[in-house]
Amino acid sequence: MSLAVPHTQRLERRRTPFLACRADPRFSYCLYVPPRAPAGPRPLLVVVHGDRRTAERYRDSLTDFADAHGCVVLAPLFPVGVPEPEDVLSYKRLRRRDVRFDLVLLRMVEEAAARWPVRADRFLLHGYSGGGQFALRFSYLHPERLVGVSVGAPSSITRLDPALPWPAGIADVAEKFGVAHPLGTPLPLRPPPPVHVTVGALDTRPLRRPLGATRLGQALALHQHLLEQGVPATLEVVPGLAHNGFALLPAATRFLSTLLPGG
Repeated sequence: MSLAVPHTQRLERRRTPFLACRADPRFSYCLYVPPRAPAGPRPLLVVVHGDRRTAERYRDSLTDFADAHGCVVLAPLFPVGVPEPEDVLSYKRLRRRDVRFDLVLLRMVEEAAARWPVRADRFLLHGYSGGGQFALRFSYLHPERLVGVSVGAPSSITRLDPALPWPAGIADVAEKFGVAHPLGTPLPLRPPPPVHVTVGALDTRPLRRPLGATRLGQALALHQHLLEQGVPATLEVVPGLAHNGFALLPAATRFLSTLLPGG
């Protein structure tokens, strides 16, 4: 199916409304398109919301970054209730029944590139809290699609452990996702993208799962695990900050800016 959009139907504006994903209209996305940018395909930053689904607010918080770097921002919306009523969590694990949230995101990227001069083959990815879980797991399954990924304050982490089932590890990703060689297995498609792990120093509220853990502790454990697996990972603990995804954006964008042209 062609993704081309007739020019008369294009939404040539800086902040788009939410657009239904043509591959699956249960999902939607909005974009910020800088008015001035270098000629040719523009770099793309995808930012994934947490449980509160504040996709548009994340998009709007990144407009200065986008203007400074000529970068398009895409914010997907994975609503509560897909594929089951009141389902809040499944998007973080990338699959529930026949819904592949990772592939939905890739279709959104392709659709955006059909409307605007956006580079769709490789992009930047940031997610916070539940979105951080999504971003981390997406980077394991599709490392070749990412320039780099920033993972903010995940409460649950996935290890590159072939002995643990998904989402704790990667033992069964071939069966669940059809991915023969995810990150952490032999014959990777390309070297792993750089990973930025960031969290507030005061993000220490005890979690229910795993019992007694905190987001700060999970971030520290994830960073150490990635280094042990040979993944180029950096850690940034922001002083004085608890659980606040918008306050953590400056840390994420500092990292992401180093991966853009001129960064």
